[in-house]
Amino acid sequence: MAKIDLISRDEAFEIGDEDCRFVLRRLDPNVIRESRQRHTRRLEAEGPGQPPREEIDEAEVDKDILDYIVQDWKGVLGPDGQEAPCTRENKYLLPPSVKAQILATTQVVNRQGNLTGTLKNLSAPSGAPGQGGA
Repeated sequence: MAKIDLISRDEAFEIGDEDCRFVLRRLDPNVIRESRQRHTRRLEAEGPGQPPREEIDEAEVDKDILDYIVQDWKGVLGPDGQEAPCTRENKYLLPPSVKAQILATTQVVNRQGNLTGTLKNLSAPSGAPGQGGA
């Protein structure tokens, strides 16, 4: 079994190729917890003797997670065909398959961009994580 690196908020690695590339970092579990707390609101109890409820804005949690993971990109085009800026809003507009690939990749690589597990039904935009990257 390969050595395993603990997740650090300072790490970054690249996936993709010269046409389309993403600079990513692995997802720190605390980011999820912090985001869920930030986007949770307490609601009044529905009736006497019932506890208050909580509602989590999952869309905002998803945006936080993508914003944290994706640090930069190259080769992502906007509707006008021009390079799209790597903003929180644009990250959320990535196709669902790309977002799923990014999330899966950040969970199975180490800080050098090397695989620490087996990828199933997943491929980077061009080759394995770490190719053509930092």
